[in-house]
Amino acid sequence: MSSIKFNKSDYRFIFFYFIAASIWLLYRWNLEDYTVFEMVTGLPGFIVKNLLLLFIFKWLIQEYLVIKQNYVVFILLAFLAWEVVGFLDMWRDYYTAHIPWELPSFEIMLVQNFNRGATDSVMLLGLILGKKYYKNQLYNIELENTQKELELRVLRSQYDPHFLYNSLNTIDALIDYSPKEKVKEYISHLAALYRYLIHTKGGDIATLEDEIALAKNYFYLIKTRFENDYDFEIVNNEKPLAHYLPNGSLLTVLENVVKHNTALNGNTIHTKISIENKSVSITNTISKKEAKVESMGNGLKNLSKRYELLSDHEILVEENEDNFKVTLPLLNVIN
Repeated sequence: MSSIKFNKSDYRFIFFYFIAASIWLLYRWNLEDYTVFEMVTGLPGFIVKNLLLLFIFKWLIQEYLVIKQNYVVFILLAFLAWEVVGFLDMWRDYYTAHIPWELPSFEIMLVQNFNRGATDSVMLLGLILGKKYYKNQLYNIELENTQKELELRVLRSQYDPHFLYNSLNTIDALIDYSPKEKVKEYISHLAALYRYLIHTKGGDIATLEDEIALAKNYFYLIKTRFENDYDFEIVNNEKPLAHYLPNGSLLTVLENVVKHNTALNGNTIHTKISIENKSVSITNTISKKEAKVESMGNGLKNLSKRYELLSDHEILVEENEDNFKVTLPLLNVIN
């Protein structure tokens, strides 16, 4: 807690604490045969004593623990506060007692005054600080979740902006030499891809089935644009145990394939999506010209960060002379 401020909730808590404590004291004093006068004077004394110490310690904690972090001075002033307030409470008790009692020696008075000041105030102060601590923890959790959501929104928005530009150029070229049906089919696949991205922009994860459907639309767009330069295959090796991926993760990996590999001398870039029981692997051949490129481009770095924010899983990137492989762990949703 960077500062200690009491709000309406804290004051309500203090109010109900004194009600409960007063009922308990009146019950105890009745059992101990206190007179009405002793109860009438003792109850306000108890409330004033604890309120005074509460606000003294509120100031001490803020000034000497939070700001100055001077623990020695804090302990000395805390001891002094308990002794002074305890001393004042002792004199109130002395002059309102029904049966006169003898004042103790100075050494005993120090011990008794400390107990008078500390015993009740520590309980109230501990309850209030405990309440504020856990409320502060909840606030930090909410703040952390909000920060994660903002980061995820930024990362989700970082699909390659050139993709739409290139797709529109492809449509322009198709209009010149392709049948109307082929142009309409290309536009239909492009619209389906962006419709999916728009409808899921507020979500962090998507089902494996939806991601595969998105990938198939992407396959068609790339094949239409580059013809035989790229080839895509989906292999369902095992029944998956989990069924979710970060939203748009397959598209991110596939865009990385197209961005970093160019088909040379008629050599097609082959990409295979393998569905395993715990993960989805995307393996592509590497064009010799683009071999040994930096494996973690911005798209994959963003995807790795999204996995970090959403789960305790990490993506696995493997590269050799001929192939580049990205393994995406499948996620479970916990309600």
